[in-house]
Amino acid sequence: MKTKIEKENQIQKIEKSTENYKKAYKSRNPKFFKLGSWLKKESTVFKNERYFKDELKPSFERGEIIKVDFGVNMGSELSNVHFAIVLNSDDNEVVDNITVLPLSSKEGYKRLCLGKLKVSNYPRYDKTSYALITQITTISKSKIILEKNKYYCSAEIMDLIDLEIIDYLTK
Repeated sequence: MKTKIEKENQIQKIEKSTENYKKAYKSRNPKFFKLGSWLKKESTVFKNERYFKDELKPSFERGEIIKVDFGVNMGSELSNVHFAIVLNSDDNEVVDNITVLPLSSKEGYKRLCLGKLKVSNYPRYDKTSYALITQITTISKSKIILEKNKYYCSAEIMDLIDLEIIDYLTK
């Protein structure tokens, strides 16, 4: 059981954190332009988390392309909304976490060119996609933005991704 002093300490830390977030936003770093929206969404997810523990989550198939809000992260970790490829081969409705391979439309180090993938019905997403091999991550399914239509990578692309992941993680 937390004491009243411990609870007050936590409230003070939250207030100090709010001051720090305001300073980060005012820094004009483009990464922080949507910081307020992201913090509001995150705090709402945290507030509601205790109510939905036993709720079934959507399940996803290996190779499925999903839209993910990665939030605002440290340093060069991926931030904001990106498409990602599901890597799990055994996902189900009880599990809340899923491992994904983020996608970008920008070339770079250890970015595997996948060509033009069908990731959305929106024409502005008709770009060459690059798999960010160095950014493989496990996320909560609450970060997934559910789309009406489903899109998938071919078996050939998934085989290529597997080889690149093995090469990157085992050399």
